[in-house]
Amino acid sequence: DPVVLESAHKQTRAEFEANRSLTDEKKIKKSLKHAINVEEVIRRYVVQAPRNDEKDNTYNIKFTQDHALRDGHPILIKSSLQKNKPADD
Repeated sequence: DPVVLESAHKQTRAEFEANRSLTDEKKIKKSLKHAINVEEVIRRYVVQAPRNDEKDNTYNIKFTQDHALRDGHPILIKSSLQKNKPADD
């Protein structure tokens, strides 16, 4: 999703620019550790899921080898679009 990617890029750049003047080694290491953790969460848990126009309320999730939830793990997504529909649990 180009909009989300651009937003993530801008947020990342803004965070680095906000911390550009850091000189305290502990604060620098803490900021870098945070950035690495955020990158890992995005890489492992964010997926592209375009809507499947042929099936109502269905999305095609595109996993990569990096994703933590793949290989048939059930994924339940509660959406505000589904709040008036009975659960299939």
